[in-house]
Amino acid sequence: MKKSIPEDLWKAFFQGDRLACARLITIAENRKERVPELRDALANRLGRAVRIGITGPPGVGKSTLTSLLALGMADAGHKVGIVAVDPSSPFSGGAFMGDRVRMEGLVGDQRIYMRSLASREGHGGLSPSTPDVADVLEGFGMDRILIETVGVGQAELDVLECTDLVVLVLQPSTGDAIQTMKAGIIEAADLIVVNKADLPGKDVVLNSLRFLFGMGLTKKIRPVPPVMTTSAMQNEGLPELVAELEKLASVLLDSGRHADLRRARMEKEIREAISQCLWTAYDGLTGATKCIQEKARELVEKAESPYPFIRESCSRVRVQALDKEASNGHGA
Repeated sequence: MKKSIPEDLWKAFFQGDRLACARLITIAENRKERVPELRDALANRLGRAVRIGITGPPGVGKSTLTSLLALGMADAGHKVGIVAVDPSSPFSGGAFMGDRVRMEGLVGDQRIYMRSLASREGHGGLSPSTPDVADVLEGFGMDRILIETVGVGQAELDVLECTDLVVLVLQPSTGDAIQTMKAGIIEAADLIVVNKADLPGKDVVLNSLRFLFGMGLTKKIRPVPPVMTTSAMQNEGLPELVAELEKLASVLLDSGRHADLRRARMEKEIREAISQCLWTAYDGLTGATKCIQEKARELVEKAESPYPFIRESCSRVRVQALDKEASNGHGA
């Protein structure tokens, strides 16, 4: 594979240059075709960091909580990377990047590297480039990576697929919403935090959660998560939260589940990359995109099922593959 990332940029990156890290993150974010080159260079530096998703509805204080968690983890001896995703405008495509304002207290702390991303075309609370940016941060030496999603609802679970632990953040006013969330993101949480616990209504949320888990109203595919209370603005409950997350991280690493999650993500990445590669090659050889567009128009007009066409197309691909194998001298 032809390399396009300058060697001096890699040299600076591996020597701990934060500007070089920023440049490589920009490549990961904006140049998808360069991601394989990034991964090749970073491969032997990946696999040790614990990636923690911070998610929850808008306005619950995720950014403030994330910044305080980062400081607590740094004080505990970790190097912390933060990927903070802000929503993109559906009109201009831009993003306000408000997380940079809310996390300004981290500026200048060499133990922490924070990067904001626009969600762009991502619909699950993250930017499509989030896993690649996290890889760059891990390659830079960060052993704890906090990934803060945009404000999400019950079904946006992208964070589950690119992290090792998921922290769901709620606040007192979300008590009535818990019943509508139970079939989604609550089941993905490894830890639930009721933030802004200094406000009225904290007990309503806690009682709702106790009822939900006590009645077995969530699927038994994951353990019942611990529930903690914090007040990020008052800096209350943060040491206990950091300690609980470190406990969960230790169990994750010692049990082998951390490696299992990494393998699952790797398998998914391989399947998707092969599918994309095969489709690109097939489309280039057959003009499949135009053919599918024309066929879809015809099927809609005739009110016919697409599956005879799908079966015929798949059969034709298999025959072409067998013919090519035979012509190369590998046939029976």
